[in-house]
Amino acid sequence: MKRLLLPMFLFTAVLMTGCAYEYTEEDGYRMAVINEGFPVPKNAYELKPEDCTSEIAKSAKYKLKGIGDEEGTPPDDYLQEIREWGRTELEDKRVGHVHYFEKKGKIMSLIIQKNVFDVFEMSDNVEL
Repeated sequence: MKRLLLPMFLFTAVLMTGCAYEYTEEDGYRMAVINEGFPVPKNAYELKPEDCTSEIAKSAKYKLKGIGDEEGTPPDDYLQEIREWGRTELEDKRVGHVHYFEKKGKIMSLIIQKNVFDVFEMSDNVEL
């Protein structure tokens, strides 16, 4: 019996981790590691972020299956959640799959790709 427990435990662990990092609206949202006022899907897995530049004050990179399509289009409910957290999209500044959001003078950038997304807190002196 003990011989069966370990393989069953390993099989269950593999099944559970295989499902953990996929985008679903039902899982909810949490604060981004770089800005507590910007939501990210709760089950997004944090990766090593991009380096900051003079235009980017802070950055975070996440992996999440199903977050974006081939063109980098984010799910509508994720964009709605960002708005519910008090952010306004600067639609006239959007370039391809790069979205900009503003709240109280602070600009955040969201770059969606297939299964990966980046969140950037822009420097205060950046001009879009």
